[in-house]
Amino acid sequence: MARQRGLDVVLLRRPNDEANDPTAGSLRRAAFNASAERAQALRTAGSLGLNNAEPKPNFRTISERADAIADAMAPRDTDDRLNALGITVLSGDAAFLDRNTLRCGEQSIRPRQFALTTGSRPLIPSLPGLDQVNYFTPDNIGDNLRKLSHLVVIGGDPTAFELAQAYRRLGAMVTLVPQGGLLPGFDPELVAILLRTLREEGLVILDDAEVTANNPRSQGTGIAIKRGDTEDNLDVSHILVAMGRPPDLDGGLLDASQLRRNRLSADQLQLGPNGQTSNGRITAIDGAAGTDAPHIGLRQASLLINRLIGRGNGRLDTAIVPRMVQTQPALAQLGPLSSTLRPGQFVLRSNLAENDAARAQSLPHGAAKLVVDAKGTISAAGVVGHGAGEIIGVLALALSNGLKLGDLAQLALPQPSAAAALIDLADQFQARHPSPGGWRTRLPRLSR
Repeated sequence: MARQRGLDVVLLRRPNDEANDPTAGSLRRAAFNASAERAQALRTAGSLGLNNAEPKPNFRTISERADAIADAMAPRDTDDRLNALGITVLSGDAAFLDRNTLRCGEQSIRPRQFALTTGSRPLIPSLPGLDQVNYFTPDNIGDNLRKLSHLVVIGGDPTAFELAQAYRRLGAMVTLVPQGGLLPGFDPELVAILLRTLREEGLVILDDAEVTANNPRSQGTGIAIKRGDTEDNLDVSHILVAMGRPPDLDGGLLDASQLRRNRLSADQLQLGPNGQTSNGRITAIDGAAGTDAPHIGLRQASLLINRLIGRGNGRLDTAIVPRMVQTQPALAQLGPLSSTLRPGQFVLRSNLAENDAARAQSLPHGAAKLVVDAKGTISAAGVVGHGAGEIIGVLALALSNGLKLGDLAQLALPQPSAAAALIDLADQFQARHPSPGGWRTRLPRLSR
C-alpha cells in the first residue's frame, strides 16, 4: 500500500516471524467453519423438507482444504513479488539502536516512520497443571487431524465461540468455560440470543464457572471447575485455550526504542487512537496494537500512509468499525450498545425472526438494535442473526457518511432480504417522529 503511493519502503522480516498471520488465520478458520456449517445443514435438513443425515467429517480433508485456501494467498507475500514492487526486503536479527535507528545485521536504517507489525501470540493463563498437559491454541488446533471426543474451550472471546461451535457441529462434545470473560464489549441482550442458539445445538456453556486446575490422567485430562461455592471435575479428551492475544513485543527488538507501556496492561504499548506510540516515529498496527481483526489493521495502515503522504490526519473511529463473532448466527456490533443512553437517545429493536429471508431459511432467532436520537443520528448498533454482517456493513457505511436512519427508509432492497430489518427500524423511527406540519403538509394539498 505504501509503495503504491510512492513511498520508499523497507520490509524487515524477523528470523522467527509471528506464527499467526491474522488474515490467513481468519481465512483458515472461515474455511473450517464453512465445513462445520455444511455439516449442520445436513443434520437439520428436515426443517426444509429434506431428509436429515448425520455427517461423517474427515478432519484430514477438512484441514487440508482450509490450509489450501489460506496458502493460496502466500504468493502475494513472497520476496520476489515484493522486490518486483520496489520494496527492499531484509531478513535477520534486528534491534533498535536508539529511538530513531534500527540495526539489521550490518545495516542501519533511519526512516521517516516505522510501522511496528510484529503480530500477537496466544495468551496462556497460569492455571495449575496446564504445563503438564497437552493443549491447543487457535494457532495450532487446525493441525489436528482426528475427531475430538470431548473438547473443553477455555476462554470467552469471539475465536473461542467460533471454534467451539465448529467442533460441536463436527461431532465433538464441547464445553465452553468463558473464564471470566463472556464476549466482553458485546451487548448482553444480543449475547443472550446467541447463547440460546448455541445451547440448542448442544454446546455446553458454563458462563458462571471458571477452570481452577488441570489434572493429567492416563486417559484424557481432568478439569477442576468452580461454580460459585461449588467445585466439580470434568473429564475431557482435549483442551483449547482461547483467551485472547496480547501483542508480540520482542524485548530484544524494542528495548532501546524506549516505548512506554500501557499503565493498565503492561503487555501492551501506550497508544494513541491510530496506534501512535510514545515515539512519534513508531506506529503500531494490527496485533502489535492489540487487535487481530484484519479489517482494523488495514484501516490503521491506510490512515498511517495517508498521513505520510499529506492527505490529512484521519482518526480511527471505533464507533464505525464493526466487531464480529463469526458464529451461526453471527453477532456484529458498532459502538458501545450497553452504555448509558445520553439525553434524547432511545433504542429501536427489530425481531429478525420475523424477517422474510430468515423465515425462508428456517432461522428462528435474531434481533437488531439501534441507538438513535430524535434527529435519526445513529450512535451504536448491534445485530445477531441471519445476515448480521451485511446489515452491520450498511450501518457502518451510514455512520461514516453521516446518513440518518430516515435515509435508510429510502433503500430499494431486493426481497426477501436480511437487510430489510433496516427498513423496519427506519419505519419505527418515522412512526415515532412524523413529519412536521407547515408548508410540508400544505404544499401537497395545494398541488391537488
